[in-house]
Amino acid sequence: MTDRSHRGPAMPAAAMAIALALTLVATGAALAQDRDVVLRAEFPVDLAAPPSLSPFTGVIDPAYVARVPDGEAAAAVLAEATWVFSGMVWGFDYVYTPSDKARSIAELFVIQPRSPGALRQSSLHVAAARLDGTTLFATVEFCLDAAARPEIESWKSVSAATQGRGMAPAFQGKPGSVAQAQVEARREAVGAAAREALRAWLRGVTHNKPREVRGAFAFASPPRLVIREGSWVASVRLYARVDEIVSYGAY
Repeated sequence: MTDRSHRGPAMPAAAMAIALALTLVATGAALAQDRDVVLRAEFPVDLAAPPSLSPFTGVIDPAYVARVPDGEAAAAVLAEATWVFSGMVWGFDYVYTPSDKARSIAELFVIQPRSPGALRQSSLHVAAARLDGTTLFATVEFCLDAAARPEIESWKSVSAATQGRGMAPAFQGKPGSVAQAQVEARREAVGAAAREALRAWLRGVTHNKPREVRGAFAFASPPRLVIREGSWVASVRLYARVDEIVSYGAY
């Protein structure tokens, strides 16, 4: 664990330390698997952390650089990779209620992972890590096994394709882990993009405003995220399906 009461190590050393931590967390099992079907994506974590005066007494070392502890950064990268790759293989269930001012109904969009825990972090492999300013980018791979391959192929065969964009504030001021807060902000932006993609697609599926729609979707590719004017902007491509449409006439 990093001692934040002393001067932080230089950023290149930090990048090496976190890359090592990520590699140690992931076992070598993925390397031994058939690598002809591999999911790969790059995940960022900003190592810069707002400095805190609480650990210090007297004169603060002006050369001190506050940063996210190595273990915290590694855990955040692996958590985000697990969520994204699980979303590509097993996908999410969704419930969507369009807003209706005449009926005083607010919009509702809820997603839940279809198979939480199906992807073990031990099956992830960190292929590379690079540093850009204070942000570490880790390239993570997941080799599809015999159980995962049919799942990802089924989305392509029975689902429609759609795409959308969404955004969420990058800095939300939530207490707790700085690195995990970054993950949650990006996840919120991806969820907003998925909502927009499904909303646009559903307009062509049903012409009358439904009371509720239930279905499932999966990421067709890893979501793309950029930070712009203090917000994460996400772009997603989805495979989507409808399982049930509940009309107002059914009530």
